[in-house]
Amino acid sequence: MDLPVVLDDWSWVEQPISSSISVNALFLDAPKVPDWEALEQFYPYCPGGKTIFWLCPIDGTDWTLFEVENEQWVLMPMTSFPPKEKLLKGPFTPISKHENNGKEVWVYLARYPLKQLQTSMMFYYSQKVDAFQSIEKENDVWIFKEDMGRLMFSEQGEYVILVHIL
Repeated sequence: MDLPVVLDDWSWVEQPISSSISVNALFLDAPKVPDWEALEQFYPYCPGGKTIFWLCPIDGTDWTLFEVENEQWVLMPMTSFPPKEKLLKGPFTPISKHENNGKEVWVYLARYPLKQLQTSMMFYYSQKVDAFQSIEKENDVWIFKEDMGRLMFSEQGEYVILVHIL
C-alpha cells in the first residue's frame, strides 16, 4: 500500500484488528507516537490528532490515524460512504470497505464503550438479529436474519471496531 508523505517515512506493521476479525490495519511501529508537528507541516488542513482521531484527504484517499490503546496507533484508508441502504445505523463511522471471498466487508469505527454501543444498536436491530456468538467477549458477533450478514465487534482501547460482512 502506498502511504502518503510523512506517513511513508514511519515504520508500520500490518496485522489483524483482532483475533476474531480478518481485517488488517497498519499499526505504527516507529515512532511510538505520531509526529504531529510533521503532519501539521505537510497537512495543515487536516483536523484531529493527539486527543481525537486524525482525518485527512490525501491524493483522493481519506486517511484516519487513531490511538486504540496507550501508544498503539492505527492507520487506515477510509472508504467513501456507501449507499444509505448499505449503511448500518448507529453511532459509528464507516472507515473501510473491501471484498473478501466474494463478500462485502465494511469496517466502522465507534468511540463508545462496547456494551453501551451494543445496547444502543439493539433498539434498532433487535428484531433483525437471528443469533449471537461469543468469540472474544460476550455476544461480540451478531448473526442477522435474511441477507443482512453478520456483524463483529472488537474493543480496541477507547474505540470499538465493527466489521459487517454481507
